[in-house]
Amino acid sequence: MLINMLGFNLVWFGLVYWGNCFIPIAIFLICVHLIKLSHFKYEMRLVLLVTVLGSSIDNILTFLHVFQFDNTHFTPLWLVVLWASFACTLCHSLRFLDNSRVMQLLIGGLVSPLSYIAGHKLGAVNFSYSMVMTYSLLAVIWAGLFYLFFSLKIFLNCKEK
Repeated sequence: MLINMLGFNLVWFGLVYWGNCFIPIAIFLICVHLIKLSHFKYEMRLVLLVTVLGSSIDNILTFLHVFQFDNTHFTPLWLVVLWASFACTLCHSLRFLDNSRVMQLLIGGLVSPLSYIAGHKLGAVNFSYSMVMTYSLLAVIWAGLFYLFFSLKIFLNCKEK
């Protein structure tokens, strides 16, 4: 659980700070996680679903000009890889949320948008709207996403090894 949390934070910082240059390291760490730390068959499906859903939401937010990325009108590849890395936390370092829908909504809605704010502060993304408006929108979206992701986890029977 601790290794999972540390690994995600390393990948988050590397991808946000160095962007696409950090992708090979991130993918290597994701592969190590999936091979060594997970129930591969179940967790791989969860990782793929969360990555597709999360990247799709970010693409919609980019299309709607909530997010602005340098030199692209789409979610950058490093952010897609970041979604895969985040998905690897659901069965491990975030498993403490398994039994509390209220905590899923609170953590998802209140804490997760801070990741985008930090990314903005590091220059990885720009916002078209005010910080308060962007945070509020992301809070609603992330509360729903956490609920959905933990429902998918139950549906796919994903458990920690």
